Amino acid sequence: MSSFDNSDAEFQKHSQFISTSVQKIYQNVSSMNRMVSQVGTAQETPEIRQQLHQIRTYTQQLIKDTDSSFKDIVNCKDRHLKIQRDRLVDEFTAALTAFQAVQKRTVDLEKNAIRQAKANVTLPKPPSSNKSTSNSFSESQFENNFVDNRGPTQAQLQQEEIDLQALEEQERTIRELEENIVGVNEIYKKLGALVYEQGQTVDSIEASVENASVFVQDGTEQLRRASHYSNQARKKKLILALILGGILAVIILLFIIRN
Repeated sequence: MSSFDNSDAEFQKHSQFISTSVQKIYQNVSSMNRMVSQVGTAQETPEIRQQLHQIRTYTQQLIKDTDSSFKDIVNCKDRHLKIQRDRLVDEFTAALTAFQAVQKRTVDLEKNAIRQAKANVTLPKPPSSNKSTSNSFSESQFENNFVDNRGPTQAQLQQEEIDLQALEEQERTIRELEENIVGVNEIYKKLGALVYEQGQTVDSIEASVENASVFVQDGTEQLRRASHYSNQARKKKLILALILGGILAVIILLFIIRN
């Protein structure tokens, strides 16, 4: 946690960065939603997938940087700064929720695309067990059997390789998305823990200050009472001294008169 003194100027610098980051996250989420809507449709292109990957990576890094800025302002103690910090926490949390939603939507689309691709894979047909009762084949039958037994062509093999690479890319995308979702969830937890911990610390400090204030008031009252009692004691001593002095003066006067 940062150890700087949380001056207003330093706080506002981090606060401005966080507010700007939140706005960028929302803008990126809006762009990602438009791109995700094209995934699995005729409008989907490799360029769209590349752009989607880039903006997702950038947003993920932006979220990490914003989380770091929160660590620098979370330990503010002034009440007006705490109110501003809590507002930023709410805004950042809402932006994270929007980002998580588009990531989960992308995961669902990618998984659905993989299921459909695997379902469309055609398995080779087993050879027919029916034997012809005739020993002679027509020319057309011979050609059909010759074509069927040739196996996949080079073009078919290349297409299968392309399809396999596409599936592997989709699976990598899903793993990356799931890791990102877990990472954002960790930021949720850390941010909540930091704010809660700091709130507990501030509450403890405020309670200590209040207790100290009570102790000071009690001490002041005790000093006032002690001063009052001390003054009364001095007055009593003075009165007693005057009385004794008066008595002594009378005794001396009587002694002089007798003599």
